[in-house]
Amino acid sequence: MNAVVNNSLLALMLALKDLESPLSEDEESTLSDVAAQLSLDPDAWESDIEPTLMTVIAANPNLNQLYQSAKSQLDNVNGNIPKELIPTQSEVEEIIPPTPEIATRGFAPETDESDFKSNEINNMVISILSNPAPVETTKKLGRFEQLKQFIGAK
Repeated sequence: MNAVVNNSLLALMLALKDLESPLSEDEESTLSDVAAQLSLDPDAWESDIEPTLMTVIAANPNLNQLYQSAKSQLDNVNGNIPKELIPTQSEVEEIIPPTPEIATRGFAPETDESDFKSNEINNMVISILSNPAPVETTKKLGRFEQLKQFIGAK
């Protein structure tokens, strides 16, 4: 996964965190499908995952506005996000227990920093979107507020 994918996924998390209205059941179901696809085949980003994700985002004007704003801010920092601003898998699991049917990708041993960030972001997004209440989950993760402040200060 690359910086474009990570920025898209983080922008979605920040948009969900700031979303004031709840998602519809269809939106939550589609986001859960996105999580399953990310888990099964993260390399299908351009062909399957991103188009599905963008359809959900575009259909919800409030979510779309929040997403576009966060995406723009994330693009401005060029992927230079300190890893301490990304919620860890253990922090996510404190809020929502892991679901055994959704596999996470884990960490690649002895790889560069970008691989670490990719796997951590991917795993976090899979856990949150697999949860029946992704909006409420993102609101409980304090690191998203720190990330929002970081990208807003740039």
